[in-house]
Amino acid sequence: MAWNIEKQGVTTEEIAARTGIADRTVTSLRAKNAGDIRHELNLLVALAVGLHMMPEHAELLIHLNGQFLRKKKPIERYYMYLLSIGSFYCVAACNDFLIRHGMPPLTDNDNICSFD
Repeated sequence: MAWNIEKQGVTTEEIAARTGIADRTVTSLRAKNAGDIRHELNLLVALAVGLHMMPEHAELLIHLNGQFLRKKKPIERYYMYLLSIGSFYCVAACNDFLIRHGMPPLTDNDNICSFD
């Protein structure tokens, strides 16, 4: 998982600012053994959106964490949609979209310091 994050060339602090994910969690996502730690789907989706990953890279990130998005779960259908367009939006915009549709946000907008 770390290879995809490192390819982006951004610091842990930048990722945390873009996504609202805590620095410690970002550090654990960047670790070489990150796939051994199961992270919540909302954090993985926030990371993919915050790094403007292409959908296939976002899907790989989720799979490397041992998870899959299922169409049966409404929130996961929304995640699929966000990943299909997420490279064009910031996490805060995706959070607003989820909230408007009665879903929980990926992360807390108050923790997002910069908008892309």
